[in-house]
Amino acid sequence: MRQVTLRGTPYEMGRQHGEAFADLVAAAIQMVVPEDRFPADHTTRVLAQVERNLDNVFPESLEELHGIADGANVPFADLLAYNSCQEIGRMQQGCTNFVLVTPDHGVVHYKSNDVHLEALKFHVYLEAHPDKGRDFIGVTWAGTVWMNAGVNEAGLTYGGGSLPNTDSDWDHGIPANIALRYFLQYPAGVEDALALVERTPIMSHGHNLVFTDPAGKGAVIERTPTSLGVRRLEDHALWASNHCLVDRVLPNLRTDNEAFMANSHGRYDLLQQLTTEQPHSLEQMIAIARAHAEPTSICQHGPVAHSVIGYVMIPAERRMLIARGRPCENEFKEFTFAAAESPAATGA
Repeated sequence: MRQVTLRGTPYEMGRQHGEAFADLVAAAIQMVVPEDRFPADHTTRVLAQVERNLDNVFPESLEELHGIADGANVPFADLLAYNSCQEIGRMQQGCTNFVLVTPDHGVVHYKSNDVHLEALKFHVYLEAHPDKGRDFIGVTWAGTVWMNAGVNEAGLTYGGGSLPNTDSDWDHGIPANIALRYFLQYPAGVEDALALVERTPIMSHGHNLVFTDPAGKGAVIERTPTSLGVRRLEDHALWASNHCLVDRVLPNLRTDNEAFMANSHGRYDLLQQLTTEQPHSLEQMIAIARAHAEPTSICQHGPVAHSVIGYVMIPAERRMLIARGRPCENEFKEFTFAAAESPAATGA
């Protein structure tokens, strides 16, 4: 997996990112938001609102995006459209998260990225040392200020999954995928993360946000633009797929895609079964990440989605284990803070 170490101001980090992954950034834009995919007037209107709202909520994201665009030599408008693709036109994604309490490692957190197979090549690993907030490691899509999964220097972990919601906040909200990055960069623990999520307006794309920290706390935050619900780790395990459980959030869940909803409920029910055996262990977590069952698997091979990458995050140890490719077919390799002296892109 290609890697980069980022340091400095948002613009400086963005330029380092863009220069490191210029080829991937251009290819991702062409795949995710090709010129003829959405009506030009619609895209223009959405991006104007996105830019205004980002400037009010996380203006540093715009600085970093300008840096990426300059570093990768792509038009800023194209890059902003790529980063705002879920707001221009929703794309289905179905990711799984679960948390286990282990005697040897404390809480451990797993997340899969369940998308389409072509997306794997755009997943890149980064270690970031921003001038504000906390250092963090994690995986994102090349050319974005998103965050798929990661651990910050305080040991906070983030992973999440999409919610097919029906509500929106176009006047104030920002693209949820962009917000995810700052939910990892700024908080010190689960309670800080919850507070930041509560005060951050989201434009249109709902999420199940899952956080853990070295104190043993864990939470699923069901977040849509107009509702929020919290499920906390209170026993030995906690999990989330792509539907809601909290009463105040349920009315905003879109349920007309019956195959997707069946898949989400199937993974949720399977996790309930697979997490029963105790005491929990890191090895058990990896086995569950690789689990196949009928009619629904944790490691998905289609037709609804494909598990193209899997992450195990260990908050007390500030490290991740990452399987690039389907977790059932690939080994989990360790990643932790390397604190390289200068920005550099490596790997293939």
